[in-house]
Amino acid sequence: MRLKLYFTLENNQFPIQYHRNIMSFIKLSLTEYNQNYYEKLYHAKDNIIKPYAFATLFSSEKFEQDTITLKEKRFEILFTIAEPEIAVALYNSFNHQKGKKFPIHHNAWTLQNISMIPEKQISETSLQIKFLSPLVARSRENRKDFYYSFEHQEFLDTLKINIKEQLKITNISPELVDSLSIQPIQAKKIIIKFYEKKIETSIGTFQITADKELLKYLYQAGIGSKRSSGFGVFEIK
Repeated sequence: MRLKLYFTLENNQFPIQYHRNIMSFIKLSLTEYNQNYYEKLYHAKDNIIKPYAFATLFSSEKFEQDTITLKEKRFEILFTIAEPEIAVALYNSFNHQKGKKFPIHHNAWTLQNISMIPEKQISETSLQIKFLSPLVARSRENRKDFYYSFEHQEFLDTLKINIKEQLKITNISPELVDSLSIQPIQAKKIIIKFYEKKIETSIGTFQITADKELLKYLYQAGIGSKRSSGFGVFEIK
């Protein structure tokens, strides 16, 4: 299921680290709607694999050290969710927040509306896709994280490891990931500031080839690392 949330802002200054604000909004929404769903998806000591991802959509005018100046006092969030039960819980949680002011750094947003976006049917094993939120390929060694854009030779192997990890909550065989390929068509590397870290990510258009069952799941749940923090959402061209 794909949900699009429409927000208005009090002014056009958006925090550069908006991911953390949106995650706080998700947690608040779940907590106020149903504490059980919050506990199911978030624990302070557990790294819970989540069956969803989101992309933040806005029209930017100027990037500064701590803020983004927007062209308009509004933005949207596109959620893509693989599990129907979680999709319904998130929809109800967000619907409960409509019309309420949510304070952020030197600003506040208000959720105005929610709509369901039709999913495209996947009938081929090779797709041209465009990322709506950056793709993160992350490896962890000796308690240290390393991030690779498509420019690095470690990118594909690292991405496959990330995908196999996200498949642990599904019945999809991780062996399907071995034959996956992803090739840049019109792509670029971008650096994202995330929780005081600068992480290397990929954005743009790619050709992805894999089993149809795997492609469908990645389309619905997002692809790669940090999906539930606002990364890895793509649309099919």
